[in-house]
Amino acid sequence: MGVKLSELGEGSRILLQIRNKEKCVELGAVIRKHVKNNIALITLDRAIPQKLVFDNVQIDMEYSGDGDVPFIWRGVKVIAYQTAYLLQVSSDGVKHNRRSYFRVGISKVARLGMIDNGPRQVMVRDLSLSGFSISDRKKELKLNIGDEISVFWEDIGHNLNLRGRVVRIEDMEDVCIYGLEICNLCNLLFS
Repeated sequence: MGVKLSELGEGSRILLQIRNKEKCVELGAVIRKHVKNNIALITLDRAIPQKLVFDNVQIDMEYSGDGDVPFIWRGVKVIAYQTAYLLQVSSDGVKHNRRSYFRVGISKVARLGMIDNGPRQVMVRDLSLSGFSISDRKKELKLNIGDEISVFWEDIGHNLNLRGRVVRIEDMEDVCIYGLEICNLCNLLFS
């Protein structure tokens, strides 16, 4: 299920990824006003004296809420309009796996090695070469972006130990999911 451009609030920060055959540039921008469901008036973060022309380039737009999984709109169009720019999308935004690594669902109970007087077990939901996610059904962890934790579990006779930094938090009605970037190399994962 995708996200419509019109679902992003006015004032939402976006990132334009602009590329041609030789270069790739990222420009931050802010949605100022929705003109239609698929068109918004935006202003760029950088003050550039002359109007930019976005001909002969490919542009993707990325939106990431507070720690949420980012969404990407591919092949957007941007044109200068008065003192700002018009952004047009041709489809809904889709979840963007920036790591580009295949994720394996594992659903393993693991011991937590970080929090004093807190929960001692978590569920490791999935794992990739660069990260993993855990779920907290009781919402006891109270982790923040940037916090580091360690998890330990045994699988097929191997003791696994991962240290991760929280990069994403999805707080849902019945569970809180934390996305973590791996901070250590666990050789057992790569053999």
